Amino acid sequence: MKTIELRDFYKTLSELNNSFTHYSFVWSQFNIDYSETLEKNPETLTKDYFETNPFKRKHNIKFSELDKEHSKTNESLIKGIFLLIYTHFESYLKDLFLFAKTVDNEIQPLESKIEDVDNDFMLIDKTFNRIEVKKEKLQSELLITLDYIRLKRNRLIHSNTENISKSLNKLIKSDGKTLNEYWNSKLPSGLQGIDFNNKDNANELTFSIVIDVINIFRRISNEIDKVVTEKLTENLIIEKIVIPKFKDVLRKKINGIKTQRVISKFVKYCQSEYSLTVNDKQIELLKRSIV
Repeated sequence: MKTIELRDFYKTLSELNNSFTHYSFVWSQFNIDYSETLEKNPETLTKDYFETNPFKRKHNIKFSELDKEHSKTNESLIKGIFLLIYTHFESYLKDLFLFAKTVDNEIQPLESKIEDVDNDFMLIDKTFNRIEVKKEKLQSELLITLDYIRLKRNRLIHSNTENISKSLNKLIKSDGKTLNEYWNSKLPSGLQGIDFNNKDNANELTFSIVIDVINIFRRISNEIDKVVTEKLTENLIIEKIVIPKFKDVLRKKINGIKTQRVISKFVKYCQSEYSLTVNDKQIELLKRSIV
């Protein structure tokens, strides 16, 4: 079973990936098409050459400066996309928490204080603690990777400091090699840009690193989704979320459709929206809800 929240997060990651790939393709092709022209005319202004471009006056520079400007733009875009990816991951966790709270309204709000809990600072901790999912359900490498990406993000936000944080330095020393081995064995093409065992790499952001982060978040979010839905149980999720949403999709039509036809539509709905193959007990939950 996969939540719609996970599907939406995947879609967002794909859109970010496609957008940046598109930008990289266009710039690379521009270089291929105009490299000779740029080299022969370094003093030419962009507004004088690209006369029909609507942005020619807002971005009027010499050809000799284009490559430098591209590097600055590329750096800003990569940083922005990296931060967006992390922000969307946190949004996914919040959406998943609301999903869980809809299933079980006794789950405490994220802002509430929980007694006898050592770690309740990070969003992943808050989410798991309130849904009562043990962090041990996730492989330790996934949690350590989340720490690494969080610390890398913090490093980029506070880029005025010269050195990486003590926490990030300690993580690289103690777990860097293990994380490299883990992700090289889990990702289809291995790690393309991230080197968890390299301090300099912690300060870098490249296209390949961003792609690694996207692929890593896909796998981590999938595992988080799995342990949360297992904790909530499929039957309760179907009763509290899937059936009400299904009935809302059909609206009043459900009253004029034969039961077997409703069941058939429900089976297809569960498969397409939640990657869920329903069993007889879950079909009985549907029947009871439409009596």
